[in-house]
Amino acid sequence: MNMQNEKPQFNNESKKYFTIVPNYVIEHSSAYELAVYTYIKRVAGENGTCWESANNIGKKLNADHKTVRKYLKILLKKNLIEKVGIRGKTRPSAEYRIVKIWELNSAHYQEKDKGNYTLSQRKGNESSNIREITPFDKVSFGNKEDNDKKMNYKERSNLNNFNPKSREEYMCLQMAKDLNEESMDFILSALRKYGFNMVEKAYNDVKELSRTREIKNKGAYFNEILKRSNQ
Repeated sequence: MNMQNEKPQFNNESKKYFTIVPNYVIEHSSAYELAVYTYIKRVAGENGTCWESANNIGKKLNADHKTVRKYLKILLKKNLIEKVGIRGKTRPSAEYRIVKIWELNSAHYQEKDKGNYTLSQRKGNESSNIREITPFDKVSFGNKEDNDKKMNYKERSNLNNFNPKSREEYMCLQMAKDLNEESMDFILSALRKYGFNMVEKAYNDVKELSRTREIKNKGAYFNEILKRSNQ
């Protein structure tokens, strides 16, 4: 693909030739994951797609095509990119789009900043220049009591109002949207009952099947896969 066709990251002339990567991706990716992610984002931009072959991406990154394919799969599993189709007839290539995680990125670092500020206060500001790195699995995505006071359960379960409190809840929100669910009730119930790994696997099975055939009710099919997996 000609680099002249690269999509600008934002609608801003001063940033036209920059590739803007969320800090969350940088902190939670290996060198190869980051290289492949950044290259795809460079080509796709914020809202476009990239359908360059693994061979071509490998040449640009000075990496073997098998290595590129390996890390494309990892990025898909991490929900940092998504496969949206196939391009080309003689040499078909997978088409990828960048998953927008700016909300997750902001929430993650806002919570880290809160934690660091509290630590400095507790120690009488003696460690004000030290910034602790908070493990992601320890990060809270909001105060449950405060959130419940602001909106009742029904309002919170609505997709538009839902505020993820963990990485798993954020991923489930993306899944619910893709499954055309109107509420988070069903997928949160599945998360509690089956665990995130089984929920993610069932979702990936639905997503893979929907590429080859039309699924009218993705949510019902997703639920059926979960039930069968638990038998």
